[in-house]
Amino acid sequence: MTYLLIAILCGSLFCIILKLCQKGDTMQAVFVNYLTAVIVTFLPQLIRNDFPVNPFAESWLGFSVLQGFFFMAGFLVMSYSISLSGMALTTAASRASLIVPVICGWLLLAQPAPSWIPVILVVTAMLMFSLGEKSASKGEKDLVDRKKHRGGMAFLFVVFLFYGASDFSLKFVQQRISDTYASAGDAVIDQQLDALAGTIFLMAMLLTLLAILLRSIKQPFRLSWKSVGLGVALGLANLGCTRSVLNGLLTLDTGTFYPLYNVGIILVTTLIGVLFFKEKLRPIQYVGLVISILAIVLFFKL
Repeated sequence: MTYLLIAILCGSLFCIILKLCQKGDTMQAVFVNYLTAVIVTFLPQLIRNDFPVNPFAESWLGFSVLQGFFFMAGFLVMSYSISLSGMALTTAASRASLIVPVICGWLLLAQPAPSWIPVILVVTAMLMFSLGEKSASKGEKDLVDRKKHRGGMAFLFVVFLFYGASDFSLKFVQQRISDTYASAGDAVIDQQLDALAGTIFLMAMLLTLLAILLRSIKQPFRLSWKSVGLGVALGLANLGCTRSVLNGLLTLDTGTFYPLYNVGIILVTTLIGVLFFKEKLRPIQYVGLVISILAIVLFFKL
C-alpha cells in the first residue's frame, strides 16, 4: 500500500509540475526531464562499468525510437491540453486512454476481448467533457472563447488517443521481448526491459533536443533556469512514479493496483486543480469525471 500511495503522489506531482511548466519553456523542461531520467537510469551502470544489454544491437531499437517520439510528443500534447482544458480533464482523458491498448490488443494481438461496459462508459465520459463546454454566443470575445473551448476538447481526444497509442506500442514491444527471450528466463527478460526503458528515455531526450535545435532556427535559444529546475523535478517525479508502480505490482495484484492508482491520480489532480489553480468545471463535466473513474474500476474488475 505504501508504494501505491507514493505512485499516486508522484503521478499527481507529475501533472502539477507539467502545469507549472507552462509558465516557462515547456520543451526545455521536457528535455531536462528526460536527461534526468537517462542519468539516473544509466549512471549506476556507468559507474560499475556493467552494461548487460547493448541497445544498439537489439532488434527493438527501432521501437525505442518510436516510443521515444510518443513520450516526447505526449508531454507536449498533454501540456498544451492542460493550458486549454485544465489539469483535471486532461488527466482524466490520459488515464481513461487505457482502453485503447486493450482494444488494439484484442484486434491486433489476439488477446481476450475487453469488457464493453467500461469502454462505453469512457466514451460517454469523453462526450460529457465536450458537452460541458459553453454553448455558442455572440460577441468577439465569446467567439475567441468558443474557439479555445473547441480546441481544448479536440486536444482532450488527442491526449486520449495519443496516450492510448503509446501504451499499445509499449505493450507490443514488451510482448515481443517476452516471446523472444522466454527460454532464457525472467532475469534476461528483466535486463532487456530495463535496457528498453533507459533507451526510450534516451531517444525521447535526443528527439526533444532535435526539436529545440530546429525551433532555434526561427526563435533564438534562451536558457530558462526555471524550466531547468522544473524539468529536474519532472524527471524525478516521472522516475519515482515508474519505480513505485513496478514495486507496487509486486505486492498488489493488477486488478487492485491500477484502478486505485488511476482513480487516485484523477481525484488528487482534480482537487488540486479546483482549489489551487481555480479550474472551473461544469456539472456535466463532474459527472463525466465520476463516470471515467467508474469505468477505470470496472475495467479491471469485470
